[in-house]
Amino acid sequence: MKGFCYRCGYEGELIEGLCKECYAQVYPLFQVPEEIKVEVCHMCGSYKRRVWQDPKGEDLYSILQEIAYYATKDNLKKAHKNIEIEIIPQEPKQLPGGKRTKLEIPVKIIGKGKLPGEDRERTMEKDIKVRLQMVQCPRCSRYMSNYYEATLQIRAMNRPLTEEEKEELDRFVRKEVEKRLKKDRMAFISKFIPKKEGLDYQIGSMGGARNIASSIKSKYGGRIKETAKLVGVDKSSGKNLYRITVVVRIPEYKVGDIVEYRNKVYRVASIKEDKLYLEDITDKGEKIPVPWSTAEKETRLLKRGEECSTATVISVSPETVIAMDDENYEVYEYNNVFEDIQEGDVLRIYKKDNVSYVVGVEKKKSIDNR
Repeated sequence: MKGFCYRCGYEGELIEGLCKECYAQVYPLFQVPEEIKVEVCHMCGSYKRRVWQDPKGEDLYSILQEIAYYATKDNLKKAHKNIEIEIIPQEPKQLPGGKRTKLEIPVKIIGKGKLPGEDRERTMEKDIKVRLQMVQCPRCSRYMSNYYEATLQIRAMNRPLTEEEKEELDRFVRKEVEKRLKKDRMAFISKFIPKKEGLDYQIGSMGGARNIASSIKSKYGGRIKETAKLVGVDKSSGKNLYRITVVVRIPEYKVGDIVEYRNKVYRVASIKEDKLYLEDITDKGEKIPVPWSTAEKETRLLKRGEECSTATVISVSPETVIAMDDENYEVYEYNNVFEDIQEGDVLRIYKKDNVSYVVGVEKKKSIDNR
């Protein structure tokens, strides 16, 4: 359509009564503020979009580029969905005063495309500034005030944790916390309290404590018990506020240990998340699952697997295996129910009512390599 532009008087082809130049000024490809302010935590480096989030970058420069990019993207509105936008953060600038609160990042924005009614693609460029406001995020504020919603307690059934177990579990917990923080910023350790019987952690979020407890149980087996305590009322909502205690009890036993269960002797065959699997030492074919709630109350440790006596195999035939006790040189004869057993292999034995039972086999090669 030809005519006179009602804005500048140009005569020629018009779009909605405007020449192309005036149309581009009245209807830009995108709109964005000249200056954007974004809150950044001066302690942890997280920044606020709709919610607070940790940066994906690792070095300072890439983190600043990331903050400027998303601050621009969140405040930019395209005139049409087909418009292509390129956001290019520039070199950060330190404003006069020398304080972190005066850091500014220039950003160049390039838009390409055409709006409905236009017959030719056009390009629009704009330079803006992203200014960082250094504050303290809610997570760091709570962390500094020793805030916590849950206490995670790690114990062993019917015994204290050993020092080796404490070291291993502490490493495991801290790795799980590191992973959990990527999804739950409040899952920090507010306080670590080592105790004689086990480990205590004050955790910033209930979900974090529950998740870590579940990971411990999945790896080591055992039981989880949770209790809650009323600590106050939220003034804004009127809802009750609770703190929870999550107790994880890892098994008393290890694979190979000898235990008593309902007046029978078993070897611990395997340990799973929800059950303890026992093998009758007098009948290799019988394996039974025992829930942890039952195992904690109705089983009793008789001997650690590594403390059981040893006997060296001195003769093997298709029907029998003969072994000599490594302590008193007594000779034992067993039915050959073993796979690939050879002379020189070592049998772990447990004696009950003057009868010796094989509860484990150690191959000669593995012993020689120790």
